[in-house]
Amino acid sequence: MSLKMIMIVYNISIQAEVMEVVQDSGATCYTCWPRLIGKGKTTGPKLDDNVWPGANAALITVVEEDTAATLMDAIQKLRDDIGAYEGVKAFQLPVEKMTGDV
Repeated sequence: MSLKMIMIVYNISIQAEVMEVVQDSGATCYTCWPRLIGKGKTTGPKLDDNVWPGANAALITVVEEDTAATLMDAIQKLRDDIGAYEGVKAFQLPVEKMTGDV
């Protein structure tokens, strides 16, 4: 069994869409950071203030390799559907070691 960690960073305005994709892909456990600030290459700053309004969120899940592939494909489709402005990006990393069970 090969485990993967998927980190998804996204505009808070698409929270419902991201959660639907995560659940439909078979990921049952996750950790979410509900409000982050930052700057993307195409979306520009989201600093949650009067000058640069908006914020992002992030979600991490650890899943088996087949679920990771499904989730990455689904996030890419969501990205293609909503366009670059709203912002959603996923990163896949190998899980070398962890405590507990998935």
